[in-house]
Amino acid sequence: MLLVMQTIFEKIVPYLSNVLTIIVSIIALYVFFFKRKTITIALKALLRYSSQIRLHELMAKIERLNYLHVDDPGQASEAINILNEIVGQIRGNTKLKKHCSGILRRLSVYTKNPEKLTDPQRRNLISELKERLECLDVEDFENFIGGLS
Repeated sequence: MLLVMQTIFEKIVPYLSNVLTIIVSIIALYVFFFKRKTITIALKALLRYSSQIRLHELMAKIERLNYLHVDDPGQASEAINILNEIVGQIRGNTKLKKHCSGILRRLSVYTKNPEKLTDPQRRNLISELKERLECLDVEDFENFIGGLS
């Protein structure tokens, strides 16, 4: 009896597997041809969300840097470490690297020669970074909204 059930099971499972594969393929083709716009919108939203998370992380680092003073030796090393993190994050993101190329060069000068960084320069860098990221955020949002229509 057990051998008979095992034989039936061995014949039914591959058949059901093939039928389910065909059904799933038909559903995938339907979605691809008839729901393409919906899928595109969902993927764009997902990519925009991912971009927003990265910008938020970068803005959080900039805010941490805003509360440090490079004139204080205890805070100067932490400020330079945060600057290095910001430089690394910008270099690792092609969109940010293109958008922030000028300030990236200035940041690199200060990360290589930390003693050149003063508090007024730090505040200037923070303000410029914030403004560039806010402009990038607005452009990204406008592109996203434009892509929906």
